[in-house]
Amino acid sequence: MRHPTALVHADFEPRQFFYNVHWRAQSYHVGANLTNHAGNGSDFAGFASLLACPDPKRIDIRASVRTVPKQWLVRTYLERAAVRVYAIVDLSSSMWFEGEAHMRQQVTEFVCSLAWSANRQGDAFGMCGADTAEQAAWQVLPSFQPGTAQALAQQVTQYWQQAASQPHAAGRTASGLPQTIMSLGPQRALVFLVSDFYWPDALLQQTLTAAQQHDVVPVVLRDRTATTGLPAFGWARLRDMETGEVRSWMLRRRLHQQIADHAAQQTDVLNASLLKAGTRSPLWLNPGWRAEDVSRHLMETMA
Repeated sequence: MRHPTALVHADFEPRQFFYNVHWRAQSYHVGANLTNHAGNGSDFAGFASLLACPDPKRIDIRASVRTVPKQWLVRTYLERAAVRVYAIVDLSSSMWFEGEAHMRQQVTEFVCSLAWSANRQGDAFGMCGADTAEQAAWQVLPSFQPGTAQALAQQVTQYWQQAASQPHAAGRTASGLPQTIMSLGPQRALVFLVSDFYWPDALLQQTLTAAQQHDVVPVVLRDRTATTGLPAFGWARLRDMETGEVRSWMLRRRLHQQIADHAAQQTDVLNASLLKAGTRSPLWLNPGWRAEDVSRHLMETMA
């Protein structure tokens, strides 16, 4: 019998993808994002008098001769700075589902690739994880260190392995996520919210309300084998991973169609709820995802 953590490992190559933000960075750490800070960047901001900005090498002759009364004008530019990039991870019981994909390994590879991508773009990467409460083992303070992705892979893998070696209790919900997001502070950040989003409506609204001041990218991980591939006919015992409740169902063609219809409806409702709350278009992360596809989605859905 295969050990439940056999597929959870840290030996993989992080995949770099690219993202962008439309808002102005507020930090003073050098990066690649636009700011409102005047400085020596390459983004033209306007003109100022030579007396206000004594930099003769930036004098603009054409702009100066058009002034009334005559005065020397210099070109001014804006600095570029770093932003904070966070991965907020749902650690509730349903994230332990194993089907077509190994969800824990998917989470590990995505957050480590995000750390790699953020640091390569000059941004600070941080991470938090929560189920009913924030988990200290998943707390990573924002860092510019280039080795963050490798250290993170070891840290996350160790958490999965330790958690799998202990009795896994059902009923762990994601109710700690709103408070976890509020702990990020008032400064705006790019937040990747990683979950399967099998949440009650109240929890979804609380989480999105807590994240309103941030630029949120919902990352949805779902396994199609949770709702497809069921036996065509017969009795089945289905267990809710969040509550631990077990129910018996008589599988038949009509029930299969109801399950498929409900899954499609739930997808539409989730997309609508996220967009209504002001997040970016959800990133549905399929097994075997490619960095090129993630980059395209993030660039096309820049909030």
